[in-house]
Amino acid sequence: MMKKTDLVEQKSMLAKLMAAENISVEHKKIPTAAFDVKNRVLYLPILKWKPGSDVYDLFCAHEVGHALWTPYDGWHSSISTKGKGYKSFLNVIEDARIEKKIKRKFNGARKCMINGYIELMNEDFFGLRKMSVDVNDLGLIDRINLYTKAGTQYSIEFTDEEREWVEKVERTETWEDVVEVTDALYEWCKENESETDNSYGDFDENEDEDDEDEWEESEEDEENTSPIGPGKDNSDDDSEKSEENKTKPSSKSNEDSTEEKDDSENISNNFEGGKSDPFSDTRENFADGNEPTSMTDDNFRDREKELSDMSDRVSIPQYLTFPKINTDAIVVDHKVIHEELNNYYNGAEGSVDTGNEMLKKFKTNNSKMISYMVKEFEMKKAADIHRRAHTSKKGTLDMNKIHAYKYSDNIFRQITNLPEGKNHGMVMFIDWSGSMHSYMKDTIEQLINLTMFCQKVQIPFEVYAFTDHYRDYNCGGNRNNHPSWSRRSEYNYDETSAGKKIANYKKNDMTISQHLRLMTLFSSKMNSRELTTAYRNILLVSETFSNYYGYRDRPYYGAPNNFSLSGTPLDATILCAKTIIQEFKTKTKAQIVNVVFLTDGQSNRHNEFLNTDGRTSHVDRSNLHIDDPVTRTRVYPNRENGKLMDTTSIFLLALKKQLGINLLGFFLTSGTGRRTAGNMAYIMERYPLDEEVSKFRKEKFLIETKTSYDELYIINTKGLQIDEVDHMDAVEVGSTKAQIRRALKKNTSGKLQNRMLLNAFIKKVA
Repeated sequence: MMKKTDLVEQKSMLAKLMAAENISVEHKKIPTAAFDVKNRVLYLPILKWKPGSDVYDLFCAHEVGHALWTPYDGWHSSISTKGKGYKSFLNVIEDARIEKKIKRKFNGARKCMINGYIELMNEDFFGLRKMSVDVNDLGLIDRINLYTKAGTQYSIEFTDEEREWVEKVERTETWEDVVEVTDALYEWCKENESETDNSYGDFDENEDEDDEDEWEESEEDEENTSPIGPGKDNSDDDSEKSEENKTKPSSKSNEDSTEEKDDSENISNNFEGGKSDPFSDTRENFADGNEPTSMTDDNFRDREKELSDMSDRVSIPQYLTFPKINTDAIVVDHKVIHEELNNYYNGAEGSVDTGNEMLKKFKTNNSKMISYMVKEFEMKKAADIHRRAHTSKKGTLDMNKIHAYKYSDNIFRQITNLPEGKNHGMVMFIDWSGSMHSYMKDTIEQLINLTMFCQKVQIPFEVYAFTDHYRDYNCGGNRNNHPSWSRRSEYNYDETSAGKKIANYKKNDMTISQHLRLMTLFSSKMNSRELTTAYRNILLVSETFSNYYGYRDRPYYGAPNNFSLSGTPLDATILCAKTIIQEFKTKTKAQIVNVVFLTDGQSNRHNEFLNTDGRTSHVDRSNLHIDDPVTRTRVYPNRENGKLMDTTSIFLLALKKQLGINLLGFFLTSGTGRRTAGNMAYIMERYPLDEEVSKFRKEKFLIETKTSYDELYIINTKGLQIDEVDHMDAVEVGSTKAQIRRALKKNTSGKLQNRMLLNAFIKKVA
């Protein structure tokens, strides 16, 4: 059975599709629908739902009709200066107009609206059973209301003069038409129906509670107790008898008249014998008054609130947005980063020379790999351009083909039009957490490979390390002097970072921890000298992590305290990434942006948003919906395979959909045992198949395409290592074939694995 949360999202999508304007649709715990005209947001209540009910679809279609065609002062909740009675007239006529238009726009909406009104009439939402009055003793506006909604279900009679008013209502196309007809009809009713006022006798107000209970009854009970209901055993004879007893308005002036007739007949056929409800024929309960009003509309508005689920048990979606961040408060510029590193290593004797030697050796060992990546990229890019090329004919004769004019019309010159290649860009985010220490060196080397590749093919790039440890200069490097290290202020969204406000948060914006920093390691904005220095510095930093944990066979110079490894603020980084990528696209004019996340674990859990009270609240991932007010895209939890998406996956999916980027992930893990399979299950959001685990053990990587990433590369960190040893040097004269074969295998195995992975990566980014 469909869960109510799934139904709510399904109906939100239905309303959005019907609106066709790409309005935002939000379900709230509210008694009736509302529409934000300025921001184009339709707010729908969460309805009480029964399987098979068409009421929800009726409600969606009706309110979408209002959202599309009704101005603010035409909504049911708006106040009219002409009084409550006039407003009820306006409601009835506007309802008739927008329901006619929504049926015309979406022919499939007819059936659900018909069946929906049948359900509501079974529950006496128009109050006819309460008023104990014959339908034809109602005032004209009430009969028009029932006729336009219920059609021929009721044997509604109109005089010749009244038929003219019915036709005027049916001909309304614009809001101005509605106001004009309302004004005229209201005045006519005041003159001709002032004696009755359409106010009917006393009825028990407590009956509302009984009706609400009745709404919760089973369908079987409904059929047994309700005097009106869809007939299960309708016969043709009954339908024919019904048709004989119906009195309809005269022919209508437009095509909608036929449509309305068809709707009416369908409703009639769904009721027992097509007979009218046995209301009382008396008029003894009429009251005197001067102001006409639509009692059926008033009754419906009162009962309408019963449709909404206002109970504490209802699950309310959280509609949240990514904040627009101030990048200066979060991003540490590459000049600041490398100035600090330069000052540190210039003060450590021999470190600069050692770093230069490391970089020289790195370039020698990786030049062939980088050249291979460049070649593959250019080949795949050229192949894509060729695939999209098309040949067209010019109006000039090809004299080499003119001899064939008698049997071929292909005698004109041809030209091949090659589409322009799109501008690429790459933004990378690397995890700077403590768990990365054992393979940070290998990861850094692969990262430098990617940036050198970008340099070669002239792709703009940015590389950020995300951390919650970096402290600003104005704190003197003293952890205790930095306000963001106070646990009391951790959840104070309004606190500044680096002396600057992180974001001008709006209601329902996700908030970002003040700990977060994005250190700019490399950038295409850097010149060649700056990049060379940056590569050297980061290689020296990577050696630090190896030596921290006992690998003393390498040179050790340490690193500034700001570059110590920390937690994993991945979620906060994704929230900031939206603004960073948008600014990157604007500056570089990149049309295709490849965004890469390199991480080895789960994110820190600091997920809060700014609520209506101006304070922060925790995110409920089971009800988390990420909206974008610009593209009006929405991402919500996926419950496939019985597993709920975590917040990281939802954030990634929202980032991808809102920006239209290629989203690639590198998930790093060590070993190939049972624990690794568990790690794979976490990141894949499913447990890997036996053949997938086997492939991973053999090739040391696995490509997963069923996550929030376009492609996720799950990598055994041993597969990241660049083998600097030439094993053929150990082969001596007189070595056996087996020895030579083993040496060759050792030389090529690591390179082959890297090549396979890079092939997949380049194919995706090209």
